[in-house]
Amino acid sequence: MQEGKVALHKAPFDFTKGETSALWLKVLEQLKTGDMPPPDEKNQPIESERNSVIEWIDRQLLTAGSGEAYRKKLLAPEYGNWVDHEKLFSGEIQTLPFSPSRLWRFRSEIFAYKNFGKAKSPFTYITSERGIRDYAAMSLADQSTVQMTIIVADAFLAEREKRGDFKDFANDKPIPGEDTLQGVIRREFLRVIGRYPTPDEQNKYLTFLKQSITMGGNLDGLRTTIKAMFLSAPSIYRMEFGLGEADEHGRRHLSSDELAHALAFALTDKAPDQNKFIREALQHDQLKTKQDVARLVQQLLDEQLTTGNWDRKDLSRIMRFFDEFFGFHRAGAVFKDNDRKRAERIPQWNTDMLIHDARMLIEHVLKKDQNVIAELLTTNEYFIAHPGNNEYARERYEERIAEVMGSGYVEAQIEIRRGQISRDFNFVDMPEKAENALKSARKDAEKTVAKYKTALDKGMHPFPSYPFTRKSRGIGDLLYIEPYNLPTNNRIQEQKWDWPLEQPLQMPKDQRAGLLTHPAWLAAYSLNEDNDPIHRGIWVYERLLAGVLGDVPPDVDAVVPTDPHKTLKERMQPLRAERCWKCHRKINPLGEPFEMFDDWGRYRKDHYFDEDGKIYARRDGEFDRKLKQGELSTREADASGSIDFSGDPKVDGDVKNAVEMMHRLGHSDRARQSFIRYLFRYLMGRNEMLSDSKTLIEAEQAYLKKGGSFKSLVVSLLSSDSFLYRR
Repeated sequence: MQEGKVALHKAPFDFTKGETSALWLKVLEQLKTGDMPPPDEKNQPIESERNSVIEWIDRQLLTAGSGEAYRKKLLAPEYGNWVDHEKLFSGEIQTLPFSPSRLWRFRSEIFAYKNFGKAKSPFTYITSERGIRDYAAMSLADQSTVQMTIIVADAFLAEREKRGDFKDFANDKPIPGEDTLQGVIRREFLRVIGRYPTPDEQNKYLTFLKQSITMGGNLDGLRTTIKAMFLSAPSIYRMEFGLGEADEHGRRHLSSDELAHALAFALTDKAPDQNKFIREALQHDQLKTKQDVARLVQQLLDEQLTTGNWDRKDLSRIMRFFDEFFGFHRAGAVFKDNDRKRAERIPQWNTDMLIHDARMLIEHVLKKDQNVIAELLTTNEYFIAHPGNNEYARERYEERIAEVMGSGYVEAQIEIRRGQISRDFNFVDMPEKAENALKSARKDAEKTVAKYKTALDKGMHPFPSYPFTRKSRGIGDLLYIEPYNLPTNNRIQEQKWDWPLEQPLQMPKDQRAGLLTHPAWLAAYSLNEDNDPIHRGIWVYERLLAGVLGDVPPDVDAVVPTDPHKTLKERMQPLRAERCWKCHRKINPLGEPFEMFDDWGRYRKDHYFDEDGKIYARRDGEFDRKLKQGELSTREADASGSIDFSGDPKVDGDVKNAVEMMHRLGHSDRARQSFIRYLFRYLMGRNEMLSDSKTLIEAEQAYLKKGGSFKSLVVSLLSSDSFLYRR
């Protein structure tokens, strides 16, 4: 069947011509996305036939020196799935894995640990905020990077001069002796680069320092030399060339020093000497073999996987992977109107706490380290308003109960307030204002006591509130929990929910299943005033099904029509038009099952309509009144959808809602393998190649062999040939 006015049987084959290459590039993209032949065409090629044509086109483009822009595009994170999934996990690829030799520009998180004071990082990401960020091939030092590095160097030098660090190099003093010059090169190189210079580097900078002093004097000569260190390759780039032994296949093993840095920056944001396990392995010459690396990575994960608070984890990059993979940490970036919050009964829209709750869940799953991928995608166990540590939660709870229910609590609160007033100039010579403040303090304290007593009398756990400490997040009240379909209250209102002291707690199994039904994720993938089924569907299609989408044509209007009388799913029907449906058939059926939630993350069964047939979104007292008086009609929320591209007939098929979809996908081979592909990209800093097939298969086998162990998965990837060898 011929579509798009292109007859392939008449297509030219001279790939050296630009128009010919452009035509076949379009064909190549359509084949990669599965849109050629059209999905409704009966005579579909088998996968091997499709792959043969793809390989032929790619080979012709390569031979003719064409398609360079296409290949460069495939280096970007969003094109990782274009490597054929079935081939990667088929076992047919026998090529030995390796990574290309490379310079990998430092990321801003690494810069933060270089001890340059409050200097702003010269390193920024150019990758999408919605995915894996740190990619070696795309992390280049452009003009702005160099300019910012110079600014950092100037600020660093100015601060050092103020402290008198360079007094031996004052211009009114003689040129320092050889030992002093040698020492300053070693000291400053360590400060700027993070390691001592090699003999060649020592000699190079010593010569440069002497020349600079001769030309500009002691102080300017030293400044110029230190600036040169800032602008050197080791200051801006991580170097991974493979300086170890070469094997018979032309692959070069990373040297011990390269391995130490590669592991440190794969797992943390700190240099190797800042992690005692990596430092000791390097010092004891135990970073040479695959077994050495596997042993060290296992030790790091056993000792440090979940240690430290979330913002400063010991293995910070491991935790950040879950942010970048799931994307829930961006929930606060979606604007929600204040008027909506009040009208729709959201007393506090606290996305920071929702994100914190999601992270506590991830930590809990990682600590168990069994069936990790499936658990993250299907569990109905959540943490809500909890520090994540049950021992600390109980300790704080018991202290707080004893404090509030003690006989002297009210008077103690008044005395605390009295002390605050005495230190506040706003109360100077205003005794009446001070007295009113003390009365208010008494009233608040008495309400707190009454709230605790009422909860205890009802057999409930009064929420104790948690301070900002290394053990907790400063959870002050239960105002933010409405997105979980739970009743809220502030610090002095009567508590309506029996807050579980021991968590995680069980959420209704028919309402929640994993992180994709968590309010943090739902909020992150929503719009200002509604759900976002398109981007939710794209997320599921690309990250759980390893699906491939083509670029959106520039003339496509992707705006969903507005109509207050229709639900969002009804308004999306025009996207089923032939031109749109080619892509939307892959994503809409995966995004629409989340219509069982509103854009705040609340589970819902029905949509409500007013007397004019318009959707009624309010959930405040006016809603209660109208509902009671029969002024609202209901229509069941349609959360049906389908899975069509899992590669498993037991997984594919219609689903009634997101919970059913996540249980099917969460236990599927495709979702597990897709997750592993994304973790591979994150740790390697590049997209997978077909030659990485052995690495990916072995990683999946290691994961399954240990009962779904995330630790085993990371150990396998970081001790793989893809990580250890360069070519």
